[in-house]
Amino acid sequence: MSILELMKTTKFTGAEQLVVDYMQSQKYELADKTIKVAAKESFSSPSTFIRVANKMGFKGWNDLKLSYIKELTYFERSISKVDLNIPFSQKDSALSIANKITELKKNTFDDIVELLSYKELTKAVDYLNKQKHFTIFASSVNLLLAEEFQFKMRRLMYSVTISNVEGEHIYDVLNMPQDSCALLISYTGSSSKMQEVTEVLKIRNIPIIAITSFSENILSQNADAILYMATRERLYSKVGHYSTNTSVVHLLDILYSALFAKNFEQNMEYIIKTSKIADIRSATSLTMEE
Repeated sequence: MSILELMKTTKFTGAEQLVVDYMQSQKYELADKTIKVAAKESFSSPSTFIRVANKMGFKGWNDLKLSYIKELTYFERSISKVDLNIPFSQKDSALSIANKITELKKNTFDDIVELLSYKELTKAVDYLNKQKHFTIFASSVNLLLAEEFQFKMRRLMYSVTISNVEGEHIYDVLNMPQDSCALLISYTGSSSKMQEVTEVLKIRNIPIIAITSFSENILSQNADAILYMATRERLYSKVGHYSTNTSVVHLLDILYSALFAKNFEQNMEYIIKTSKIADIRSATSLTMEE
């Protein structure tokens, strides 16, 4: 759940609600305000600010303030007029639909870059590169999207497993080698499956990399490295999963590319060598020729 949603749904005392109202009125101006200044201006106390932060799942005021401003920046950023939930109508021609879906995906790429953290991406790549073996946990179409990533990683001789048998996810966690890491993919990050997988991974001290929405959820609260999907898609009232699917594929492509670059020359040499043996296709244009 996002901070903006938490502000609406969390039960606050009267004093705590004053703090929330103050945050909503100040918005970006909170950036340079210490807890003492904020408390004085809102006729509250520093301890009330800390209680609000804790009640919303943050360690303290600074953590809440920074996350709140980052979320405001993301959700208030100017976006295309194309509605990513219902990007076209029955009146649109096939070419018009093609243009709108293309624009939607371009906007999704921009969102991903906006949310991408150098620190979190570096941690995710380092975990995957160091452990060499990792298991992917996902549901529904995300399982299918993960298969291409598994295919490419195996070409680089990484050991990648996908937990894809319904009801076996806990056994899959328990059977992971201790020197593994886990990649969890979920838009909401709030399903019972993700809750169960996360709890057992934490007990076993296996690093968690999460690909999830830009919100406070089970995965974002427990992952060791977080990569955020574009987060503007509704759960139900939409034509398709254009934005979330594009996000997952793009983030997995980024991970694959960054891991490839870790040993670029070695990987390039190996890919060419094995492709020449295994790939018997012939070039059908000058562009394809080596």
